[in-house]
Amino acid sequence: MRSRIRLAVLATLTALACSPDDDSGGAGIRNDDEAGQRPASADTVWRIEPQPTLVLGQAEEQEEQHFYLIRGVTRLSTGVVVVLDGASRELRAFSPDGTHLWTAGGPGDGPGEMRNPAQLERLPDDILQVQDWLSRIRYGSDGRLIADQQLAVAELSKFGRYYAAECHTPSFVGDAVLACTGGFDARQVPRQAGPWRGETELALLPWDLDSINRLGVFLREEAWALPPEEPLVVPEGITVLRTGPILRHASPPMSRKGLFAVGGWPRRLAVADSWGDSVRTFDLTADSSLPDMTMPIRHSRRPATGDEMDAAWEAAAARSFSSPQHLREHLPEPDSIPNVDRLVVDDLGMVWVGSYVADPAAPRLYEVYDPEGRFVARVTMPGGVEVVEIGAGHVLGVNRDEMDVERVVVLTLVREP
Repeated sequence: MRSRIRLAVLATLTALACSPDDDSGGAGIRNDDEAGQRPASADTVWRIEPQPTLVLGQAEEQEEQHFYLIRGVTRLSTGVVVVLDGASRELRAFSPDGTHLWTAGGPGDGPGEMRNPAQLERLPDDILQVQDWLSRIRYGSDGRLIADQQLAVAELSKFGRYYAAECHTPSFVGDAVLACTGGFDARQVPRQAGPWRGETELALLPWDLDSINRLGVFLREEAWALPPEEPLVVPEGITVLRTGPILRHASPPMSRKGLFAVGGWPRRLAVADSWGDSVRTFDLTADSSLPDMTMPIRHSRRPATGDEMDAAWEAAAARSFSSPQHLREHLPEPDSIPNVDRLVVDDLGMVWVGSYVADPAAPRLYEVYDPEGRFVARVTMPGGVEVVEIGAGHVLGVNRDEMDVERVVVLTLVREP
């Protein structure tokens, strides 16, 4: 049964403000800066103010604040918050006090209209860029349409089997295209039970796709091919025609996965292995050398508690068609929690590394590294908030109530010196 995230932002923030900063997940922490190891209590601690400055989605009488399938949120230099709603295929702008200002887009194939919006990006001068499948749509800060361009995706094939959609990263990054490999390939499907590793190659191209810079091959996920289960368990209403053994694929509890984040300006890409001890960053500028850096991060792995393992097995079962018993018989159990569970690049180019939490409604510890890879501070994010954007002094997040209704939350971030 999937855990529900409760809307408890105010209560959680108040509790955080009234209690010392939580060191959970910090057992065995190591610091790789020049000062060597030091206890977490000596760290600089940034804080989140206890009262959100804005919550969008709680005014039920305002139709513009009804969100479903939020695909992106950003904050303009004026404080205006813009939400990309996937269900309505609309961009909606709100003033700092929550007043609805304008709506742009909408379903359709005409200029500025959307079919499958996937990403919202804020460019310099508060230009808004939406990736709508293979279309790059740009709007002004007042919602007016600036441009609607279609990517000539067929040109990608001259470089190999690349995609410009359905990647683990945003595909449109400013004026560039961040393409990936690793779509479904029957040749990579395991033929026998056991572990398998999914990988993706990332490459940066200009919009006209006349050149390519390959960044490297990265982990997407490690999963497991399971032997057939008898009797075969399938959802009601689905018929399966069998001509031989059917292998199912499932992710073990706390499975190893790749984490990807894009942020800052000029844009930076951060990549991490959830069980790794480093984050690799790339400068996504026009420089063909694509300078990259590997920054060591603190070690926070420790044995999982009984409650954490129960939650992890429950989550694994929710992602699979196999029975919980079959999963426990054939999937390995981890010997520790992952080292990294969330990854964010903020507007200043700093990398935020989020710790593992079994309960999505629980607060999450982030450790922050500057663009040169030096540890800067740690901060506890309120429970239930999925971070979308971090600015110099704000955090934009999305949370859900007990009915799974989405709300946008604007929090004040205080970066202590």
